[in-house]
Amino acid sequence: MNQCYTTILIVLVSVLFTFCSEPKILNHENKSLILEKYKEKVREMFYHAYNSYIYNAYPYDELKPISCQGFDTWGSYSLTLIDALDMLVILGNRTEFERVSNLLEKTISFDKDINVSVFETNIRVIGGLISAHLLSYRLYIDKNSNELDVTKIKNLDPQWPCDGSLLRLAMKAADKILPAFDTPTGMPYGTVNLKYGVPKGETPITCVAGVGTFLIEFSALSRLSGDEKYEKAAMKAMDALWNHRSSINLVGNHINTVTGQWTGVDATIGSGVDSYFEYLVKAGIMLNKPELIEQFRTFQRAIDKYLLHDNWFFWANMNSGKKTLPLFSSLEAFYPGVLVLVGNLKQATKLVDNYHTVWRQYGGLPEFLNVQTKTIHNNREAYPLRPELIESLMYIIESQRHDLKYVEMAIDYVESIDRISRLDCGFATVSVL
Repeated sequence: MNQCYTTILIVLVSVLFTFCSEPKILNHENKSLILEKYKEKVREMFYHAYNSYIYNAYPYDELKPISCQGFDTWGSYSLTLIDALDMLVILGNRTEFERVSNLLEKTISFDKDINVSVFETNIRVIGGLISAHLLSYRLYIDKNSNELDVTKIKNLDPQWPCDGSLLRLAMKAADKILPAFDTPTGMPYGTVNLKYGVPKGETPITCVAGVGTFLIEFSALSRLSGDEKYEKAAMKAMDALWNHRSSINLVGNHINTVTGQWTGVDATIGSGVDSYFEYLVKAGIMLNKPELIEQFRTFQRAIDKYLLHDNWFFWANMNSGKKTLPLFSSLEAFYPGVLVLVGNLKQATKLVDNYHTVWRQYGGLPEFLNVQTKTIHNNREAYPLRPELIESLMYIIESQRHDLKYVEMAIDYVESIDRISRLDCGFATVSVL
């Protein structure tokens, strides 16, 4: 099962389950029935993918849905199980959640002689474990009770949220990637060996997202465990990126984590940079650090000045601001959601409307689109089931009081994904849209 697919379903379920419980949009009986239908459709889609993985690929990281075989991708963590844990909570499947949590506690080891991506291990393994840990209390709440004191919830670990098997696993994983942050700049290497630390001869060059996408998970670990080392490491990396921005307040896409020298000077909100901006805003909200949101606003003003063109964002030189490529990359679709979080709903809806037009044209978002020629760039026409657009749409729907225009977009995406990527053994990346 493609890992992006698990994430996209989590967001779709969050969107559609919210719609179905929101009376403001249920003015007509047929609308209520339609939304209930899609709520159940997404539930079925998840279990089709999940069961296909369990029966055909466990304990490997992922499922190859065409051949129905399992394979390891990011470190032999049974990654799909970790990625699906919070979805099991959302769906209220306490039995399976407890079974899988106990299984992971007994079987996962981070003491392996294997090189792993620091970035991917954080967002997928550590992030997946923390989110499942923090959401797990929902499975034990009496639906007929208004009790909000978690200390009185039956069957919940009495040490929650400051202890628990999933949290302990997340801390073990974080301890294994912390050596990557031991650089003169505080910016981490991109790869670490779980047993021996940073591999000998490892390149110090990594993308901006690989530096600035740790603060949410690492600060959560520090706040839950009481150990400041995680948050300090992530914050030092964030500070380093901020201090290495250009004189016109842009960042490139690749940097030398030892010297701080920029090795890729293309400024973009997409590939290689995207989640740095996302984490500035989300971590700023989560940690009540307005200085992080102000850093984002500084970048936002420069992005609008140098990259924005007709409600699209081009690439530009980080030092001169001169536009270099008229490209849209599918990873940019996270940006409207972040704009909603900082109160710029007008621009967010314009962007989502643009992206939906592309979706309608191709049946999905291609990896790269030349905005000027309206053609696929460099044969990058695959759709690997990325969740960014769906997440942005979720924020817009919530902020727009469930405007049916955007609800219908979500339904369109559900239908498209089911139509173009469903196989007998799960859901697959679409190589040619």
